[in-house]
Amino acid sequence: MSYTYKDQLLNNQISRTYYFVKRFARIYPLHLVTLYLAVPILLIENGTKTQIFTQPFFANLFLLQSFGPDRSYFFSGNALSWSISDELFFYLCFPVLILAFCRYRWLVSLVLLGACVCIIGLMPFFPGRVTEHTIFYINPFVRLVDFTIGMALFEVFARLKKISFPGLGFATLLECLAILLFIVFFYFHDDIPQVFRYSCYYWAPISIGILVFAFQAGKLSAFLSYPIFIFLGEISFGFYMFHQLVIRYYQQLDADFHITDNVYLAAAIVFFASVILSSVSYFVIEKPANHAILKKVLKPKN
Repeated sequence: MSYTYKDQLLNNQISRTYYFVKRFARIYPLHLVTLYLAVPILLIENGTKTQIFTQPFFANLFLLQSFGPDRSYFFSGNALSWSISDELFFYLCFPVLILAFCRYRWLVSLVLLGACVCIIGLMPFFPGRVTEHTIFYINPFVRLVDFTIGMALFEVFARLKKISFPGLGFATLLECLAILLFIVFFYFHDDIPQVFRYSCYYWAPISIGILVFAFQAGKLSAFLSYPIFIFLGEISFGFYMFHQLVIRYYQQLDADFHITDNVYLAAAIVFFASVILSSVSYFVIEKPANHAILKKVLKPKN
């Protein structure tokens, strides 16, 4: 977000209205499609319409579900869309935060550091998986800290980019070490209380990995720049939004028709079905809807 929009917003190259509509157009059409694709499987799982078309469903429709501290709200409809609810909130906050970073960098940095300390300090005092999950994983106000860490990371990247980066060999080594660091953190994750794993446990390895790969200076970065990986990145939003629905529909079909007992074959079917569906949706739903909304609502500022 900072990489793409910071200069454009601060230099008035685009209006805030254009920015908001563009971000809305990026996420909402697919959210709407997957929400209604969730209705048939919800009817099968729950049995009656009265359990579907209620307040949680409409909260989901307007991407407000993550603000409710109730599982029946934030996991309503296509359950994964709770993160899209958070994401839309972050989009709304972004122009204010980016201006604050520009004008009051040290103050914002201190507030961010204080928020990180508070989150880590408060986590042990909220026992119970439901409470931990609701507050530290779902709540958009708490997860705004994660988003702001990403913005701060861009500020670090922008300053380091002005310095000549080491050669190809050293850059590749840094990329390998960044991946190794994440693997180490993941290997020991069972030894860490779940509440910390909801966010702060992975702050360090994820931040280091993003920062190192952002320079695109090593062989791993070059490998990930092949068109196939770029395309997989482009359809990743669709893959995320569809994959749980694919799993649920597959489970229902398997219960009715007994497709296979082989768990690996089942996983392969679900995976490739999700890839195909997200690929089709990218060209048939996401790109056309995004273009249509931008064309109809507004035009870029010249």
